[in-house]
Amino acid sequence: MMDRGMKSKTLILLYSFLLAASPVFFLGCSGYAGKKTDKSDSAKTGSSAMALHVQDRDDQTRDVQPVTPELSSDAMSTYAYLVFAACMNTEDEENLFGAKALMKQAKLPPKVWMEGGVWLLGQKSPYATFFLEDAYALWPYDISLNLLYAEALIGNGEVERGIALMRDYLRKYPDSMDARLELALLLVKNKKFMEAENLLRAIPAKKRTPVVNYYYAKALTGMQRQSEAIPLLQSAVKEQPDFVEALAELAFIYEQRSNLPEAHKIYERLLKLEFASPDVLLRLVSISLRFQQPEKALKYMRQGPDTKQFRLAVAGMFVDYRHFLQAENILKKIVNEGDKSGEVYILLADIIYQQKRDLSGALAWLDNIPSKSKHAGQAQLLRAQFFADANQEKRALEEVRRGQQNFADMPVFWEMEIRILAHEKLMDEALKAVRNALDLWPQNSDLQFLFGSLLDEVGDKKNAFKVMEKILDIQPDNFQALNYVGYTLAEENHNLDRALELLVRANQLSPNKPYIMDSLAWVLFKSGRVQEALVEIRRAVGLGVQPDPSIWEHYGDIARHLNFRDEARKAYQHALELNPDNEESLRRRLSQL
Repeated sequence: MMDRGMKSKTLILLYSFLLAASPVFFLGCSGYAGKKTDKSDSAKTGSSAMALHVQDRDDQTRDVQPVTPELSSDAMSTYAYLVFAACMNTEDEENLFGAKALMKQAKLPPKVWMEGGVWLLGQKSPYATFFLEDAYALWPYDISLNLLYAEALIGNGEVERGIALMRDYLRKYPDSMDARLELALLLVKNKKFMEAENLLRAIPAKKRTPVVNYYYAKALTGMQRQSEAIPLLQSAVKEQPDFVEALAELAFIYEQRSNLPEAHKIYERLLKLEFASPDVLLRLVSISLRFQQPEKALKYMRQGPDTKQFRLAVAGMFVDYRHFLQAENILKKIVNEGDKSGEVYILLADIIYQQKRDLSGALAWLDNIPSKSKHAGQAQLLRAQFFADANQEKRALEEVRRGQQNFADMPVFWEMEIRILAHEKLMDEALKAVRNALDLWPQNSDLQFLFGSLLDEVGDKKNAFKVMEKILDIQPDNFQALNYVGYTLAEENHNLDRALELLVRANQLSPNKPYIMDSLAWVLFKSGRVQEALVEIRRAVGLGVQPDPSIWEHYGDIARHLNFRDEARKAYQHALELNPDNEESLRRRLSQL
């Protein structure tokens, strides 16, 4: 887009040309004399209804009736562009929208429409989509306008229309690489990974640019096929060594797959490319902490922005990896600098309790948060959690119910009450509490999931299953409900194709969750795909998280089926160490190896 100085110069030249070329009055854009149009007048805009202005000697504008001159094609184009330029010069989006009929009549070229469309989108104008709709109607074969119009539709929430637009363009111009890539990107953004993969796979390997390989890899990672994505990303960065997006994606995949040395190497490479974004530094902090190198993590923190939010994120990571002393030092420094915001006190309270189990000390930090603070609700919830963790359930319930009174718009207080009652095996009270909560928030999927889980716990599995199916009707991408329904179908050996579809989707939505990977392994096992099941169950127990005994049990069953006796024996022994409910059954299977 031209800058304001260039616009003004162009406007003067065109204005002079128009006066010399035609005796007609200048069609104003309500801003040429520096006057903005009233919102109430916006309905009067358009090529035939826009008011004409002439300049009086006293510099006051006066309206005259629109003129319908007989202009040559060139003069009409100049005339329409002058109106467009005046609206852009005065940043008058309403009258720019009104000028689009005149622009269509004059058949202004696509680059003019592009400039107007880009500016309207930058202003987040409600007119942007309609303006580009007319541009598209005039120039349906211009790839840049198609791309911009598709982006505008998607930004306006019309995702399917935007994607359909690019699909239609690609059908007409199947050799357009720009259209293919844009459609693939839109599909990836909107989690239509399989269609994106099919689109990009059709490009011969020799014709794939680094950008094509990057998008192809993004589609594959969206389907949890990281092993296939890695070579594509490696190829992209080999051909274009400074392709930072591809490098970042590759590093993140290595990190997810616990290849921390390679991830660390690539993140360091990004730093050398002057791509020292806070996100990259946070990933390096995380990897350093996983290597038990807190001092190195602090070094990376000091390379980052000296902002409270960045330091709070680092402090949270130190807490997650139980390096409490360093986290406490970071937070106390923030407090000493004069920042007494609630989030700092909340983290300090959490550290004191986790590190020392010092309930009174933790509560003292929370007491610093004023009742009117935006963090007061979170502080109240943390109080209840501390008491529950300290086995003071009565006091925890008191704090939760106080939270329900003071923070009535936070359903999490009802969720916590239900969980405390269930933990105390007060199942009738828990079910009553969840039904009361659902009266207040009938569409709340977290409460619905709690309701289904409680029904399952009391043995009403039929109704539990119905509740979980209802959640999927409301929220098809609820990974917990997907996992429950999929695993239940696998356990019942019923509709295994659907069970696998649901569990693959759950794993895509929430990767690296051991219990979801276990469910996926189990349905693969039940479907006869035992080798694939073994791969998934090995991943589930290899994430560095203490698995549930049932995961080790499934591992043992899968390994035993493949006659991997040593592996099965170790899995059953791990399950027994966690004191499972079915200890006798496990010992019997172990004795048969």
